[in-house]
Amino acid sequence: MTNPINATAIEAGKNAITFTSQGCQLAAHLYTPEGFDETGSYPTVIFSPPFNQVKEQTGAVYGRHLAELGYVSLVFDHLGYGDSEGDIRNYEHAFTKMESIRDGVSFLGTLPFVDRGKLFGLGVCASGGYMALVATTDKRLKAIATVSGMMSNKASFFQTMNRETVTAVIAAANAGRQKTYETGEIEYMDGLGYETEDVSQLPKDSARYEGYEFYMTERAGKQTYSNYSHLVPTFMQEGTMLADAQTYAPYLYTPYIGIYAEKALQDTGPLTVAFHAAASEPKELVEIPGASHVSLYDVDADVRRAVEAMDQFFKKHA
Repeated sequence: MTNPINATAIEAGKNAITFTSQGCQLAAHLYTPEGFDETGSYPTVIFSPPFNQVKEQTGAVYGRHLAELGYVSLVFDHLGYGDSEGDIRNYEHAFTKMESIRDGVSFLGTLPFVDRGKLFGLGVCASGGYMALVATTDKRLKAIATVSGMMSNKASFFQTMNRETVTAVIAAANAGRQKTYETGEIEYMDGLGYETEDVSQLPKDSARYEGYEFYMTERAGKQTYSNYSHLVPTFMQEGTMLADAQTYAPYLYTPYIGIYAEKALQDTGPLTVAFHAAASEPKELVEIPGASHVSLYDVDADVRRAVEAMDQFFKKHA
């Protein structure tokens, strides 16, 4: 089989490529290990990022670390994000993203150097839930890992908010959709909620402050990655609130490793632990000592430990 990537040679390191999903071209980086040879056969990981991210943020960190351990990895801008096509920009729609993950798996299956028996999935934060849902009905993925996974949107919304609060959130999204339908124009809002918040009052060790420090500063914000935006369509929550991996955990039937941060006890730690408890075998649960939810996005020492844990797990289940 010839290389289908626009007849372009793939080299060791980061390769800029595109693939097709839902009739659109998605921009991607394909990370390959040192000494990469197109005639070889490599374990491969498809990566999907935290909420609203582009490929240059967390995916770049994981792509590099996975390559150091001998993996090929596909990190891409989802439909409407970054350098990818898509009319509705920065639309965190869980089911659309799941379709692009599936198309990414299909694309990887066309590459001659991808070992289909060692094809794995990795989802971080919001994509932890997406990757688990994809793997429930896509057995081309031989094992999956989640890092700082948002594994239950039902828990994050319906079981956390009271009836009045959650219905108000839904009503606002419905109003945004109605306005878009009537005017043909999409209104955007601050998807992270930092524009009206007094960040100086947040505890410096809180996940909320960590999020600000990551997304709204030069660390990983628009100042550094110009094609990133924290703005989302006003109707964003309607679909994503329904994406609940926890419900399907007993039926995953794909090897699963849940990786979470020791300091994420108020957010994704309990979600990962609960998903792991309900998930089918084989499964593993790994806590990264000293890490926080956001440090597992881009702090090299913490990311390295997460990648080493999933590497060991993937090797057991290839």
